[in-house]
Amino acid sequence: MARKLKIYKQSMSGTNYTQVPTIILKGQWLKEAGFNFGEYVEVVCEVDKITLTKTTPPESKSSKSLVDKINDLDPEQRKKLSKLIDSL
Repeated sequence: MARKLKIYKQSMSGTNYTQVPTIILKGQWLKEAGFNFGEYVEVVCEVDKITLTKTTPPESKSSKSLVDKINDLDPEQRKKLSKLIDSL
């Protein structure tokens, strides 16, 4: 199934509100094509071509355990964390 969509311009918030190309994908046809709420897609961009493929959720940026993260804190941060935990 092919669709023809318009490319709009939209402002990106920030310091200078840069205009960027925007493509809006919405409609029952997405569901009919097998794309459902909460799922993830991988976007591959090539010259004159964008491909969307269903995929798994992105991996966590940090594979460190909570203990490792705590051990990486400086003494002042550890003190603040301790006080926060005590207040719970």
